Amino acid sequence: MLRGAPTMRLAPVLAVGAVLTAVAAYVFWPKSLLPEDQVRAAVREMQAGADARDPSRVVAQVSERFRSPGLGDRADLKRLLLGELLRGGGIRVVVLQADLQPEADGRIRWVGRLAVARAGGGGLAAVTDAEVRQLHIEALFADEDRHWRVVEATVRQVQ
Repeated sequence: MLRGAPTMRLAPVLAVGAVLTAVAAYVFWPKSLLPEDQVRAAVREMQAGADARDPSRVVAQVSERFRSPGLGDRADLKRLLLGELLRGGGIRVVVLQADLQPEADGRIRWVGRLAVARAGGGGLAAVTDAEVRQLHIEALFADEDRHWRVVEATVRQVQ
């Protein structure tokens, strides 16, 4: 009888340990976001990268397969962003309106309206109302190894 006593005292400790392990696994297990949430997060990261004058954060959300009638390919977009940075200009981007539209092939189309202000050497504080442009953007996102990136985009200025 004495031999079973330590085992009986150990059983509740093991049960509590198992429960704590299960709770920790549930809490810290990576959460799988919905594709729409991942696209929204990619857009927010691009916006933050533009605001921080960090083109690499923008380009990281763009596929190697990227094509755009107005922006060219991924390399062209990167050159455009770097050119703006080298000119000393800041870019402020504000998403005014956004909508997600699932495509039949599994991709997601992000359709939005942005307010974009480009400031020269005077910085963003020197931006006037006349320098703010509104853009209508349609960007097609595709899942590339569980990371949603822009593969196509059309941009037009709103009058």
